[in-house]
Amino acid sequence: MIDTSKLKGPLGLSILSIAVLLVLGIIGISSIVSPLFGRSNSMVNSTTSNTLLKQHESYIAMDIARFNGRSAFFKPIRIAVPLPPPPPPIENDTPEVPDTIIEQGPPPAPANYMGPALIAIIGDEAWFKGSSSGPDSVLKIKIGEESQGIKVISTSAPSLVTVEHRRGIYPIHLFESSEDFFREEALPPTSNDFLQEVEG
Repeated sequence: MIDTSKLKGPLGLSILSIAVLLVLGIIGISSIVSPLFGRSNSMVNSTTSNTLLKQHESYIAMDIARFNGRSAFFKPIRIAVPLPPPPPPIENDTPEVPDTIIEQGPPPAPANYMGPALIAIIGDEAWFKGSSSGPDSVLKIKIGEESQGIKVISTSAPSLVTVEHRRGIYPIHLFESSEDFFREEALPPTSNDFLQEVEG
C-alpha cells in the first residue's frame, strides 16, 4: 500500500510537476508536427488535382479538334454500276466434224539393247544378270524360250547371242574379239651395231 502521507510532501509535488510537464510536452510536439502532415496532404492533393486538370484540358482540346475537323457535308456512297449482261454465244451453223483418230500402235523398239547384261553362253543357253539376288540372280534362257521380256533367238558361241527384247531384235556380244593386234605389220628389224665383243 502507498502511504498517502508521503504523497502530500515533496514527492507528491514532484510527481505532479512531472505529469504536467509531460502533458505540456505532448501538446507542444503535436502542435509542431501537425503542420508538417497537413502540408504533405495538401501537396498530394495539389499534385493529383494538377494531373486531373491537365488530363481534362487534353480531352477538351481533342474534342475541339474533332469538332473542327468534321465536314458539314458528307459525300454520298459510290454505288457500283452493274456490269452489262454477257452477249449470247454465237452459234455455228457448220456441223462439228469429229477428229479422226489415228491409231499409233505400239511404240517403236529402242535403237540399242536395254535389257539385263549378258554373262555367259553355254551351248544353246544364254545367261543374263538378274535383277534380284540369290538363286534368281542369273537368268538362264535357252533358244526359243522367253523370260522377263527376253527371248533368245540364236546363240553363236563363244561370244554372240541374238535376242528379242521390247519388240526389237539385237545382237549382243559377250566380249569384243579384236584381231587388230595380230594384223598390224611387224616392226622393222634393228641393227646390231650397238653390241660390242668382249674378249675373255
